This record gives sequence, structure tokens and C-alpha cells, in this order.
Amino acid sequence: YGSIHRNSYLDSPRVLLPTLQTRRCPDLLIAGQLTGVEGYVESIGAGLVAGVNAARLTRGEAALAWPTGTMLGGLLAYITDTLDSDRFQPMNANFGLLPPVLDRLRGRHRRQAMSESALRTARDFVQTSALWP
Repeated sequence: YGSIHRNSYLDSPRVLLPTLQTRRCPDLLIAGQLTGVEGYVESIGAGLVAGVNAARLTRGEAALAWPTGTMLGGLLAYITDTLDSDRFQPMNANFGLLPPVLDRLRGRHRRQAMSESALRTARDFVQTSALWP
């Protein structure tokens, strides 16, 4: 009770690409909390991206960056492209990572519209990107 823990993480804006490849050695991919994502689901998502891209690289294909219109893509864009990387802090998934909706919706209606948009973007990405062999 009341304990504090500290997670280790990279300076992702300086070290990682949105594909989770390292900038210095593109054959090296990083996954999980080490990337600067916080949370179990977020860490699993980072592992998925790193795993898919590792498989693509071994087949001679280009690594993929998830669309920023999806929660996972928005999160990875945030951790790899924070404007002030001197103040980089790990991030959980949240609606602030998604593009705003054009309608002037509020509350749960706004979040519903953002969720639907993110799901459409994710479906389009999966169907058009040949993620799986």
C-alpha cells in the first residue's frame, strides 16, 4: 500500500521511429514499457507493432507505422515525436491522442464519434496494409 514504483523507459523521441525501430539501428525493434507506453494493453500493442514489423523486415518488406487516427498509432506517434523531448514522460492511451472530431459534440457523444472514427481507420489499415502474410 502506498508504494511507489519506477518504470525504466527509453528517451523514445530521440531513439525510436513510429515503427518501433531504433533510429540508429533499424534492424533493432523495441517493445513494451521500455518504449515509453504505460499500461498492460498499451505494452501489448507496442509488442504487436514490434512483432509485425520484425516479421516484415525478415521478409524484406518495409516496416509499417500504424495510422495516427487509431489509438495505437496515436500513442506511438506521441512517444516517438514529442515536441519537447527533454520533458518526455510515458503515456497511457487516452482520447487526447486521437484526432479531434469535426462536429461540436461533447462528452460521451464526442468520445463515441472518436471511437467510431478510430475503428474505421483501423479496419481500413488492416484491409489495405497486408499486415499478415
